[in-house]
Amino acid sequence: MKKIKKKLAYIDFWSHKYTKSGDFLRKILSEEFEITDFWWKPRMKIPIDRLNKFEHIFFFHAIFPYQVLKKLKNKKIMWAPMYDALNFRNNFFKSLYWKQISNLGVKVLKFSNKITESIGSEKIDSLRLDYFIKPTLNQSINKSKKLNIFFWDRGRINFNDWYHFFDKKEINQIIHFPMPDLGFNIIDDDLPNLKEHKIKRIDKKFLSKKEYLKLFKMCNVFVAPRKKEGIGMSIVEAISKGIFLVGYNDSTMNEYISNNKVGFIYDENTNKKINIKNIVNNYEYRNIRAKLNYDKWTRDKNKIIPLLNAESKIVKKMHFFPLFILDDLKFFIKKIFNINFYY
Repeated sequence: MKKIKKKLAYIDFWSHKYTKSGDFLRKILSEEFEITDFWWKPRMKIPIDRLNKFEHIFFFHAIFPYQVLKKLKNKKIMWAPMYDALNFRNNFFKSLYWKQISNLGVKVLKFSNKITESIGSEKIDSLRLDYFIKPTLNQSINKSKKLNIFFWDRGRINFNDWYHFFDKKEINQIIHFPMPDLGFNIIDDDLPNLKEHKIKRIDKKFLSKKEYLKLFKMCNVFVAPRKKEGIGMSIVEAISKGIFLVGYNDSTMNEYISNNKVGFIYDENTNKKINIKNIVNNYEYRNIRAKLNYDKWTRDKNKIIPLLNAESKIVKKMHFFPLFILDDLKFFIKKIFNINFYY
């Protein structure tokens, strides 16, 4: 007899419909639930009466404000927050925010140590995870004694941030894919001379997954395109290929890059160079780590559904907690000026 699945509302940021960043969690949840997707963006409302038809609600990346969440009565809610989506004005508002999450009994998947640090001592049902994908390693390119570098230029990191860490004589080719994030631009003045610096520019507005992965097969170094990441799907993809990572010193890059054999971490004060031996001599090491990391993920991901299904142990009955009034006033003012949107 076919098992009847419970219904779950999966609320995801609109851009992930195209990047498919949250699909790995959809796949896990679909084993237990029949999923209905809700794609939302700032200044857009998803009717609460529609969401109240679901017993289980899952948020990926960002989540609705407290005043909206508290209208979702008697729901089992889980949230996978991304570090790059958490912006707090100061520690007071950060503490207030997590008290609200705890008060509502929202369970949290923590995909970085920064999320754990942000929550601090607040008691929340949570699970710490590191996401990895199954290794599909490309031995031929990683055994190259020359550097083939893949740089996906998203307008947040430019050549001047990382190029000087390499010895130009050791570079065979740089593949440059300029596709900036929404609201960002590629600054052509920052680009080195293409021919002189062996840069192959991919002049396409969009790459299919197949085309994107083909670029990985040509490279043994990947430059992380942003200064901070929620997870960093492109980084996870590079790890699965045994590729050496170059990333800014913030989450999740500085969590994935644990030593010089895996990658190179930098910031504005870094003045050392990348040692090519760390790249070309440690393919097998990265291979083994990629497999161990993936095996751990396959074990840990089995804890997600039981946590979602469980009754929350830490719901605080503080609906009239005085400091929550601050957010209530802000929400009321937004409503007066007709900017009462879910973000």
